[in-house]
Amino acid sequence: WTLASGDTARDIDEAHHMLDLRRHNVFKLKIGAKALDVDIRHVAEIKKAIGDRGAVRVDVNMAWSETQAAWALPALADAGCELVEQPVASAAALARLMRRFPVALMADEILQGPDSAFEIAKQHGADVFAIKIEQNGGLFAAQRVATIADAAGIELYGGTMLEGAFSTVASAHLFASFANLQWGTELFGPLLITEEILTAPLDYSDFALTVPNGPGLGIELDEARIKRFTRDGLTKVTR
Repeated sequence: WTLASGDTARDIDEAHHMLDLRRHNVFKLKIGAKALDVDIRHVAEIKKAIGDRGAVRVDVNMAWSETQAAWALPALADAGCELVEQPVASAAALARLMRRFPVALMADEILQGPDSAFEIAKQHGADVFAIKIEQNGGLFAAQRVATIADAAGIELYGGTMLEGAFSTVASAHLFASFANLQWGTELFGPLLITEEILTAPLDYSDFALTVPNGPGLGIELDEARIKRFTRDGLTKVTR
């Protein structure tokens, strides 16, 4: 679950709420827009508040220079952060940082499909790959990215682009097929949507998403709701 308000007290309350619901126990904090010391303190306070009940990771979205990242990574590790997603924009800089610091570094934005995955893997330029079906070119291309990572000894994480239920389930089926998924997934996109489009909602419970096992993707769209949400002029609708 992503904690992105930037307000430490609010994010702590949200984390405790998710833990109490037994919905999420791994939290990604969006940082990089504020001063480094402010971001580090934010991460440290949240980790201290949730303790061993949950894990804390951060996503910097390429906001730091290599010098800034070199200062921040040891402090994040000391704060209890276990994974840092794309701290810098450069693949070469990410590879250099990975060799200097023990905290796990994950490639995201620089990972755009099998070709980029191969180039990163050749220099073992990340500890973890974030697999996203849209960003990596579809289901088969994303599977190839995962295969490249596995062959190179790079660990895997099931990412999200905040998709709705349909794409989320497609991702879930792909991720469930991986031999290894060491860093879990973040398939919470449907939880952000205010109205359900499936006849039966996805099952998020006990800190996991249950992968549907029916025909096809294992889900059934609510056709009446789909029709209600369709806007004329954007899509051809069979009436």
